[in-house]
Amino acid sequence: MQFVEFFTQMHWSVITLLAAFVVLFIIEGILPGFGVCGILGTICGIAAIVCEAIFTKSLFDVFFLIFLVLLLFVILFVIFSHSFSKGLLKKTPLVENNSALPENYGKDEKLKTLIGKEGEVISQCKPVGKAKIDGTVYTVCSVKDFIYEGQKIKVVEIKDSVIRVDLIGGENE
Repeated sequence: MQFVEFFTQMHWSVITLLAAFVVLFIIEGILPGFGVCGILGTICGIAAIVCEAIFTKSLFDVFFLIFLVLLLFVILFVIFSHSFSKGLLKKTPLVENNSALPENYGKDEKLKTLIGKEGEVISQCKPVGKAKIDGTVYTVCSVKDFIYEGQKIKVVEIKDSVIRVDLIGGENE
């Protein structure tokens, strides 16, 4: 059987399923993640192979269609991998490039003014607790040991919006 005869003797349902396979995988390549289109495309590819086996009852035709489906999958995978690595897919309106978090998330500049200030622990830091600094209650993290309620602390650094404090004076009691 020649290559052209293979396609002309295909049943219409096999052609439809192959077309759906290609279209769904193109959509899946544009949309991020393995989702509904990828699953439906895989089902359409398998269904096309099964329909070909039912209608032609030719082992050669079935293996040729399996080869064709795998070849189409590999070609589409290579095209989308190359497009993604070149940044072409990022420019489509279907793919959102921005994070759901605001750009200044975790960078509270007001907290930087607390460095060097002193306060009092109002709930034990084991190592995280609450402290009152300049009349405001903050969640703080001890840099070394447990700090007990009522002990004086000093803000030593702000790291990723975490106020890190150390005990003023002596050791913990």
